[in-house]
Amino acid sequence: MSQALLSIKGAQKHFGSVRAIDGIDLDIHENEFFALLGASGSGKTTLLRMLAGFEIPDAGQIILDGKDVSKVPPNHRPVNLMFQSYALFPHMSVAQNIAYGLEMEKLPKAQIKSRVDEILEVIQLSHLTKRKPDQLSGGQRQRVALARALVKRPRLLLLDEPLGALDKKLRGEMQLELKRIQSEFGITFIIVTHDQEEALVMADRVAILKDGKLLQSGTPREIYEHPASRFAADFIGVMNFFPVREKGGKLIAEDGSTIAAEMPLSTGQNGVAAVRPERLRLGGETGENSIIGTVVATAYHGLDLQVHLKTRAAPEPILMRLTADAAEARPLVKGDQITVHWAARDTRAFAL
Repeated sequence: MSQALLSIKGAQKHFGSVRAIDGIDLDIHENEFFALLGASGSGKTTLLRMLAGFEIPDAGQIILDGKDVSKVPPNHRPVNLMFQSYALFPHMSVAQNIAYGLEMEKLPKAQIKSRVDEILEVIQLSHLTKRKPDQLSGGQRQRVALARALVKRPRLLLLDEPLGALDKKLRGEMQLELKRIQSEFGITFIIVTHDQEEALVMADRVAILKDGKLLQSGTPREIYEHPASRFAADFIGVMNFFPVREKGGKLIAEDGSTIAAEMPLSTGQNGVAAVRPERLRLGGETGENSIIGTVVATAYHGLDLQVHLKTRAAPEPILMRLTADAAEARPLVKGDQITVHWAARDTRAFAL
């Protein structure tokens, strides 16, 4: 990949005794859509504010385009920040809202009009230029706020939970819309979110933060299929966990069965074996691992059927996802006893 546009080196930020950012190193590249993912208190918003210039690092560097901007004021950085609350001017039209930042820079009127017209085409709102914000839908207001940030052509656009105010269906539509706009404009986007699905759908790469530390970064596929820790495995998507103990080169579950997994534990270690629900297969299909379970509940989700199974290998019911075709071919009801299989390559092991 090309040289990093943004390099965060050993960044630290303390608020009293709280380490909000604790020694983060991270590179983000030109034209990349990057997601900072974590629960409340993970440090993702503090890190975003440091990138914007609203917080000064206690230690470390923030290097943008080869220059250390750690102490550069926000208005002197080629960076724009889009908040969750769009803060559009209610008395201004769509075009006036978008043009406001350019007018503050005192650009020529012809140049302002050209750039506003260009961005309106990209966000597909050219037909609504004269409308006021209260005459727009939530998704349209979100696009106007995005256009207002993009029209200034920043090197870096920071988005703080930008879809949080939208309903579920509209969020799904706007996830793809944001990705399209970012691709068309070729500007590096960094989005802060606690929504794992949002990060996986939109981002080229994702960083998982916890307690101010960087746990793992990689492509959505890498962090989903190859989580580096139990926390990452549990935080991204849904994961089944089986308590295990290493004995004689094997992982032994609570019921005495053996579980084959990648990332084996050290000699005598206690840990968990982990497998995704969609990797489990009904009896009749082969796999290095198999367990018997009793159906305790099913949940129909249209695209799939979620089956909850009680087993002797885990204290809590495990979850299996069947495609609509598989569920139709083998109807399951509460009380059914079935055998499920899965491959060792789909299983991770994490020490406690």
